[in-house]
Amino acid sequence: MSLFKLCIVVFSYVFLGSISANAMTEADLDTTTKKIERYTTPKYRNTFMSFSSAEIQCLALNIYHEARNESLSGKVAVILVTLNRVADKRFPNTICGVVRQGKHFLNLKDNKFYPKKNRCQFSWYCDGLSDKPRNNRAWVYSIALTRYFLTRSMMIIDFTEGATHYHADYVNPRWASQKDFIKTVQIDTHRFYRWQG
Repeated sequence: MSLFKLCIVVFSYVFLGSISANAMTEADLDTTTKKIERYTTPKYRNTFMSFSSAEIQCLALNIYHEARNESLSGKVAVILVTLNRVADKRFPNTICGVVRQGKHFLNLKDNKFYPKKNRCQFSWYCDGLSDKPRNNRAWVYSIALTRYFLTRSMMIIDFTEGATHYHADYVNPRWASQKDFIKTVQIDTHRFYRWQG
């Protein structure tokens, strides 16, 4: 049994606790391990990839604006959701594509595309406010965390259980009550969902 599988089994025993160690057979261990691995194995694994400074900035901005006041696990959960979307064929296949996903319009004055207000996946990107970080300490932390995570994504267990969506616990979006979404976990002020189907 690999070290990873052993860690999963120990995790399931400690936190699920309902299965007695004496009563667990090898088949039970394998079944339990497979169920846990299905949603906790990261879908986005960095083996020999390098990331551009633009991708690092996009992910760091997403952490900064979505979770700068959250705990470390809340920040990492935002990274996991972003990268789960990159790995999901229903979303763009780049970090910046995922972060900037939404409706855009062409401004004829400067011939550039801008996001339509309140019509994007991450609200900070299209709220009409400046995206420039003002809290320098939180911004530097977001960049450092992004760089750290992207070089070590092979070692991180997806504790969001494959989540591709989340929302703050003080709002109740319509999509969260649809049958295609399964709530996986709540971390700090965010509720996380896996998109089935």
